[in-house]
Amino acid sequence: MIFIGIALVLNGSIFAENLATRQSGGASADIQEFRSTVADGVGDAIGSTNQDGAGESFDTLRDSRYQPRVETLADQLANRRSLDGEAIQLTTDGSRPGTQVVDADASTDFTPRDATTTTGDWTMVASAHVRAFELTADPTASDSTSEVTTQLTGGTGDAFEVTLTAATGTAHEVAVYEDSDDSTVRVAVSEVGSGAVRECDAEGGAATVSLTGRPTVDGAYCDALGPVAETSGTYEVNVTNGDLALGTYRLVVDRLDGPSASEESLDEQVDHVNYGAACSGTTYADTVGDDPYSVPAIYAGTVDLRYRSHQATTDATVQVMPEQAGDSLDTPLVASLDVTDNSATDGDASFTVDWTVEDPNGDLSKVTLELVDGGTVVDTAEDTSIGGESAGGLLSVSETDGGGNTYDLAVTVTDGMAERTRTVTHDADGDTDTSGACPL
Repeated sequence: MIFIGIALVLNGSIFAENLATRQSGGASADIQEFRSTVADGVGDAIGSTNQDGAGESFDTLRDSRYQPRVETLADQLANRRSLDGEAIQLTTDGSRPGTQVVDADASTDFTPRDATTTTGDWTMVASAHVRAFELTADPTASDSTSEVTTQLTGGTGDAFEVTLTAATGTAHEVAVYEDSDDSTVRVAVSEVGSGAVRECDAEGGAATVSLTGRPTVDGAYCDALGPVAETSGTYEVNVTNGDLALGTYRLVVDRLDGPSASEESLDEQVDHVNYGAACSGTTYADTVGDDPYSVPAIYAGTVDLRYRSHQATTDATVQVMPEQAGDSLDTPLVASLDVTDNSATDGDASFTVDWTVEDPNGDLSKVTLELVDGGTVVDTAEDTSIGGESAGGLLSVSETDGGGNTYDLAVTVTDGMAERTRTVTHDADGDTDTSGACPL
């Protein structure tokens, strides 16, 4: 009887522990399912906001489109969950501005807006987080598989190609071409320097390729694209032979310019790379329909979650970055800058830059200002006293007898792990207009 009693006690204890474990596991699954549902819903709200409101200011996108969509989502989830005895609360907790880059004209090739002063080889994005990058390409010439393999393994060729280069990781080349042997459109992928090429076939005469998020070709998972955008951090996106394919593209980057989050800071950087002068306005237009164009967008949204059930309780803050390359948004950026030109046209060049910087990690460490004349740094100033998530200040640079010259002013922010630079072009003519970063 004693042994039987001990066995009953032990069995009862094991049963209770097992039941508690299963309940805990079930509650955990419910919470995870709820978080996934919220992330999907908020991601859809961000995507529809950017597409439906293309061309509107960031403030309008946020307040008149994104915020109401999240509120509707919160009401729908609360009503649905209440039937299951669950209480939920979903509220917005900020959004990260960005820029949407679009070319929606399928009859044009993959070249900048001002294609008269550049070839099909150009920079689409310079030093930015990238998400929701999808393109549809229809090659205008055919190539053999061996020719494309040569192009992607260190040689040259005539296939349309996009290269995504991570600031702290590897670079991948993605080519869309029509095989001259069997007229099949294929997507070929290679890690730069690897010497190996992998492929996926398209379904028709053009290929729709998702380069971030779930890697697909014409909606079907493409294993070859899997590694393309797995590295976290900022990317540079370059186009090769953009004049040898017709098609469209859409992507969102996290460049911003002050509280209005205009597209200017993205354009400054790509214009500087493509045309040698920031703020030239030649890579992208700023009007919807004048393809290709760049307009303000919501890059990421942060929401606060509260979940209550008879099994579990949780409070969390979730940042949603739908279809982003990499899984983090943690690099610093130059949020805004204004230039005051103190120069004299017949004397010294002198500039003061009013800057603000941000860092999601909260570990800002340094801001550097360089005065660049014809590619040569002629003066430098820095602030090493900053820290936290945001900072601002003034830095000044000058050059003797430089009045009348045209300079690049490069502001670089560092957080100890990564850095980003924003460059503007300015004439040293004593212009006192500080309403913009680049009065020429």
